[in-house]
Amino acid sequence: MNKFPKRFQERIHELLPQKEWNDFFHKATEPLPRTIRIATDSKLIQHTPSDWQLSPVSEMSEVFFIERTNQREVPLGKTLEHFSGEIYVASLSSLLSVHVLDPKPGERILDLAAAPGSKTTFIADKMGHSGVLVANEPSSSRSAKLSANLNRMGVSNCVLLQQDGASLDRMFGEEFDRILLDAPCSSEGFGRKKSDFFQKSWTERTILESAKLQRKLIFSAFNMLSPGGTMVYSTCTSAPEENEMIVQHLLEKYPSHVEILPIDLGTIPHKKGISSFLEQKACPRLRSGISSKVSNNVRRIFPHLSTDRWDSEIFFLAKIRKRASLFLPPPSFIQRQNASTVLQKKQSATIIARTAKYFGMERSLFEKYVLTERNGKLFLSTKEAAQFASYKQHQRVGLPFLDQNGVITSSFAIHFGKYATQNTFSLSEEEKNRWLEGYDLEITSPKNVLPNGSEVLVFFERFCLGLGKVQQDGKKIKNKLERSIVF
Repeated sequence: MNKFPKRFQERIHELLPQKEWNDFFHKATEPLPRTIRIATDSKLIQHTPSDWQLSPVSEMSEVFFIERTNQREVPLGKTLEHFSGEIYVASLSSLLSVHVLDPKPGERILDLAAAPGSKTTFIADKMGHSGVLVANEPSSSRSAKLSANLNRMGVSNCVLLQQDGASLDRMFGEEFDRILLDAPCSSEGFGRKKSDFFQKSWTERTILESAKLQRKLIFSAFNMLSPGGTMVYSTCTSAPEENEMIVQHLLEKYPSHVEILPIDLGTIPHKKGISSFLEQKACPRLRSGISSKVSNNVRRIFPHLSTDRWDSEIFFLAKIRKRASLFLPPPSFIQRQNASTVLQKKQSATIIARTAKYFGMERSLFEKYVLTERNGKLFLSTKEAAQFASYKQHQRVGLPFLDQNGVITSSFAIHFGKYATQNTFSLSEEEKNRWLEGYDLEITSPKNVLPNGSEVLVFFERFCLGLGKVQQDGKKIKNKLERSIVF
């Protein structure tokens, strides 16, 4: 119990019955089991490595607990399955918020606080990489991580923004079918990732500061939700000020427009929301009852409520429907300099056809895509996302396709290379290791001689590991892997 500040203990005593206190405090800093999400187009289930043990998770067929015998020798982040975007290592709770959101193909969806990308890439998968997915992350460093994960997972329908989410409704009207707001919070769930979190990082001040931002974010999100649309609000904290009270604020501001929907979590152990919570006298404005519309329909997950198919950190979920339009003023139009330009249909088709023909790929693979140009680079994007980005401020749209020199990117090669039938080169185990470390390959016995300067897609077993360029009459393959992804 010394791990937990006295005030935190008192709060938990208000939230849970006494018989559960010991179980909660025991579990709140216990390390999380490792979990992965398997991408829809992955062949992992048919080709599961022999040292991997996968166990199913409640309710989410794409998600598994994973145990590996050689975890220390080869970290999961350095496996080919991770490198190629077949898996995403993520916590159960972050994936659960997407499961509850229930994205559909062809929709317009906003992930308001998107980094590092576990939720965004899961949404894209559920959408079948169609429609428009807007991912916003205000932090430049976290936005870079998000961008890298979008590339790694091959996301082509995403428009990436770097804006203040609290004022994003100035850019967008009521135009999103679904919105995910996994809000920045006091992050009590982090206690299962770092056992000294409660001793060193937990404060009530952080809770109150987080709540101020969360109120702004949820109002902004609701303003951008289309009439009839649904929004999921979630946090990884137990604090009612950041959970029920935020939802209550929204309900009180728009009582005739907000509908709090029930959430069916199936076999996932959980509790309903709370109906009251007394705060310190120093914060009398936060002392209020909570509507039964909120407390009966939101869901709280605690770490001690676990089974052999569910084991997660603290989490909170609310699902909200917008009954009718708010009839807000139209958003400000902001045209960004050097915005993405959608190439004409014929021009896109010519460039794509050239690449497809060279590597022997079926043209039908690219029927749903168009090309956009930004700062001399070409991106492969869904038609809907490209059109959306052409009149909205953004960082990028789609999957990087060609760099400024017209060379195909590592992201494109890794995700579409598996469809190639020509101009490929297979590596041995030793060559594969050197390649992933970023080295050029010296080939003593050329397997197939190609003209100098030829581009080849480099393979190890079923994985495409990027692009190489033939040199020295086939005796050298120049490594064109982007430096940011080499081991």
